[in-house]
Amino acid sequence: MESLHALQKHIETSGKLQSIVKSMKTLSAINIRQYEQAAHSLDAYQDTIEIGLQAVLRQIGLPRSDAEEKPAQALVIFGSDQGLCGRFNEKLVEFIVAKQAKKQTPKNLYLLVSGARIAARLEAEGFTLNHNLWSPGSLAGINRHVYEIILSLYRWRQEQRVERIDLFFNRYAPGGTGKPTTLPLLPLDNERLRKLTVKEWPGRSLPYSAIPGDTLFSGLLRQYLFVTIYRAQVQSLASEQASRLHSLQQAEKNIQEHLEELTSHYRNVRQSVITSELLDLVAGFRTVAGKEK
Repeated sequence: MESLHALQKHIETSGKLQSIVKSMKTLSAINIRQYEQAAHSLDAYQDTIEIGLQAVLRQIGLPRSDAEEKPAQALVIFGSDQGLCGRFNEKLVEFIVAKQAKKQTPKNLYLLVSGARIAARLEAEGFTLNHNLWSPGSLAGINRHVYEIILSLYRWRQEQRVERIDLFFNRYAPGGTGKPTTLPLLPLDNERLRKLTVKEWPGRSLPYSAIPGDTLFSGLLRQYLFVTIYRAQVQSLASEQASRLHSLQQAEKNIQEHLEELTSHYRNVRQSVITSELLDLVAGFRTVAGKEK
């Protein structure tokens, strides 16, 4: 049987651990809110980009697709560097493996992975990683992170003739832990661009630009790529925090149950010790009283 002192130490340690878990829960909830606000702030920016594309497409028409077959494909995968997020990385890796199994793997497949933990999972599944980045730990680091991804993709398109680029990430849903999602980045969806060309212009005056149409289209395309990758990274980070929050809630529940068991056990042991001491006192009193008689 453990001593009262040892049980009291266990209770104090569990209480401190519970306080740490509560603090981590609060931090995760704050981070989720920040990433949600960042995602919402992109909506107006993306609308502006689409209006710009609508204007330039009226001027230059739909871009022609390259008829040459380019076998190379790139996957941009957003995972995590830190733990305590449940099956956040495992679910995404299973989703990627299932998606790649359903279609013919291209001759050259390039992987750009954000997150050390998911990188290890992918290598265990037999994937070869071409570029591995640390996942940004806050909103302040996302801009630089996205630009580094864009530069790597641009280099692959120039040197390795990569034509198709797909994004894989866990999409955040309020109240959930994230859903594995894939999003095509390039080539552009011509059907979507076609809808922009016939969409009603939101104003009385027709759009006009002194910048050459091809130059303006290239600039808007770069902004479109930036917004799309930025949104995927924000969604992944929010989903990671939601998964971590869910894991911490389960941990807090387990700690609370353990505390209740320890407290109950401590009370029983304490009662046994008190009872034993009282019996010793009574026995001693009887012994002394008998000697006096």
